Amino acid sequence: MGERERPASVATTTRRGTPALAMMWFVAEENRLWFHTPEGRPAPFLDAARHHREVAVMIATFAPPDDVRQVRVTGPARLEPKDLPRIRRIYERYIPEWTETWAAHAASPDALLWSMAPERGMAVAYPDLGNTPAFRWADVAEYARIAT
Repeated sequence: MGERERPASVATTTRRGTPALAMMWFVAEENRLWFHTPEGRPAPFLDAARHHREVAVMIATFAPPDDVRQVRVTGPARLEPKDLPRIRRIYERYIPEWTETWAAHAASPDALLWSMAPERGMAVAYPDLGNTPAFRWADVAEYARIAT
């Protein structure tokens, strides 16, 4: 799997406080992680975005012993206006070819665009499964500095 095809593990809690976890396609742009999610029930990630609740995201490579890398971030989610070019960029990271079917899916009123701002996080690498220092940050300015 190439870096472009790597999904994100996204976690939040439901309104009842139970954990929710999903693998999602994403794109990283403008110091945010962007997602496109169908609006059906249950929709804990869209609920989190509607109410600006925090979500946690991990993007990882796990191919021991040589390649174990993780970026873990947390921050508030929010719903975004429909942005078809951005939605297309999300899907183009994962699909081999843009088709009319994908275009219709991207434009569907049954799915919403949402994003999260990674306010806190850490990046770690474990070459040969050895312990190495973790890089941690606790504000957006620090994240923006390492993300560029």
